[in-house]
Amino acid sequence: MKMRIAVLFLFVFAAGCSAAWERSNVTGTQLVADTDACKVAATGGRLELQETLSGSTTLLLPVSELDQRVFGDCMRQRGYARGFMLD
Repeated sequence: MKMRIAVLFLFVFAAGCSAAWERSNVTGTQLVADTDACKVAATGGRLELQETLSGSTTLLLPVSELDQRVFGDCMRQRGYARGFMLD
């Protein structure tokens, strides 16, 4: 029973928290600009190929993926640190 209560508490606490990037003396405008720049740097477009049953290949539209490691490196290079914020 105690374990269930502990797990429930942890779940509720985690649901009320979100990860945030923090830096002292930064304006909201600068934070948005830095975040957008890092998203662009960390997003790599790639083409998807799909092979059909007849043996031919179809080229699908580009897929964009955010590389979390590259995004985090970019934010840290700009002086941000990862923190948590209560919702």
